[in-house]
Amino acid sequence: MLTNYHTHCFRCQHAQGTVEDYVKQAISQQFDILGMSDHVPYPHHDYGLRMEMAEIWDYIYEVEDAQKRYGSKLKILLGFESEYLCSQRAYYEELLRDYQVEYLIMGQHFFDYGGSFKSSFAIRDTADCVRYAKSVAEGLATGYYSLLAHPDIVGVNRLHWDRNMDEMTDIILEAAVRCDVPLEINANGIRRGLIEDELGLHYLYPHFKFWEKAAAAKIPAVISSDCHAPHLLLDDDVVRTRRFAEELGVNVIDEIAIR
Repeated sequence: MLTNYHTHCFRCQHAQGTVEDYVKQAISQQFDILGMSDHVPYPHHDYGLRMEMAEIWDYIYEVEDAQKRYGSKLKILLGFESEYLCSQRAYYEELLRDYQVEYLIMGQHFFDYGGSFKSSFAIRDTADCVRYAKSVAEGLATGYYSLLAHPDIVGVNRLHWDRNMDEMTDIILEAAVRCDVPLEINANGIRRGLIEDELGLHYLYPHFKFWEKAAAAKIPAVISSDCHAPHLLLDDDVVRTRRFAEELGVNVIDEIAIR
């Protein structure tokens, strides 16, 4: 099967293309499943780089219209990429119950941090990677999420891999197994290119240290484009991501369970 569950459209303010643009691209490349999962808006708070709350029904109707018009050629799923914040649990439940949302993927771009929030892209102390991992584990335990996106995204901070990073990895992998949630190997990390440090030449994410452990544990994982433009749905970096997974022996699956 050819699938992609991590797909953004123009509404998130940092991507290109309409839902229909992605659907037509997926059909032309003979995809079986396309999951639209734009960044979820939050009521009463603007976290930036996502649609306005007032746009949520327009997005939903756009996906539902595509399902009606193209459903005979492609399975199209309505989803969101969402952080997990414990204060928003009622909202996540509302999305799944009342908004006809078929699935959520967790993309923990920021997390609860001592009464405020910490950006996963602004971690300077590896102890905060452990806090990040604990927030991920707490979110997976709710049962709201069908997939954990870019679990190793903290690699963008170029931190020295130490015992805290190993603990972060162990916490996330154990939670994924316990909660039966597959992980995502994210092609957008591959698009960021290679770096060289004390570990040698490697990607910021997917980080080979994280995925070596995931492979050894045989945890199911899907490959996602995390595309922000239609032409990236199945580009060379998705191919490189598949090669990365094969070389490490990751247990790659094509289809996820929709909760």
